[in-house]
Amino acid sequence: MDFEPATGIMLDADGAPTCFTWRDEVFMASSRPVRWYSRALWWQHAEQAAVGQGQNLVETEMWRLWAAGHAGRYFFQLRHRMPDDQWEVEKATP
Repeated sequence: MDFEPATGIMLDADGAPTCFTWRDEVFMASSRPVRWYSRALWWQHAEQAAVGQGQNLVETEMWRLWAAGHAGRYFFQLRHRMPDDQWEVEKATP
């Protein structure tokens, strides 16, 4: 599955995304984002993990929220990959 980059992420005091750019359009959160963590199969990454970095390879911070832009309102599922601090749109549903 291909994920599209989300850039210009603005976060609130709790670390939840409130604004981001996707496909050259700015989207503002219109609902309270909900966070959870997705887990990868650790044995697929075991040999790649540097000491102290295993959790960042196994767990991915995920967010679900409604956000609105000029093109309309979408339900987004965002991935926040650490430690490289990359944000991606996993799903966007109008």
